[in-house]
Amino acid sequence: MPFVIQWVDSCSGTEQHIAILTPAGNLNLTVRQDVITKTDWEHENYCCDELYAHEIQQEVADYWTDTDKIIHIKLLKQGSDYRNKVWAELCQIPIGETVTYSALAKKISSAARAVGNACRDNPYALFIPCHRVVSVAGLGGYNGQTDGNFMEIKNKLLAFEAACRK
Repeated sequence: MPFVIQWVDSCSGTEQHIAILTPAGNLNLTVRQDVITKTDWEHENYCCDELYAHEIQQEVADYWTDTDKIIHIKLLKQGSDYRNKVWAELCQIPIGETVTYSALAKKISSAARAVGNACRDNPYALFIPCHRVVSVAGLGGYNGQTDGNFMEIKNKLLAFEAACRK
């Protein structure tokens, strides 16, 4: 996996908002010191005065040209034990592959709807790859939506990753 996650129980410092340009759209990070506390996809074009003002921006930018590059990131631990269990399983899905909600649920002795809810509540889009989880009858949803901008992002991420596996 390209992202090696170090979970951090707490962090302090000034909150920074960092924009990362990706092939799927702009990803905004909320960071305190070197700990990412949240990610959000942005649907508008964003102009950043200093494109690589933070080390994580350059590292993630490099990922799009070398998906084998290992990137170490720190994420603020959030969510219930159950959600963390689901998110840990998501991180095991290889780039360019997908798994169904029901297959993932079976693997962790859960229910597909509960897995879907944990995916919807993922605070770390891209880093915890919930976009790799699909429905048995199609793409499913992304970020709590089944159409619109978020589904376009999911499609772009899956297409990019599929192309990298070829």
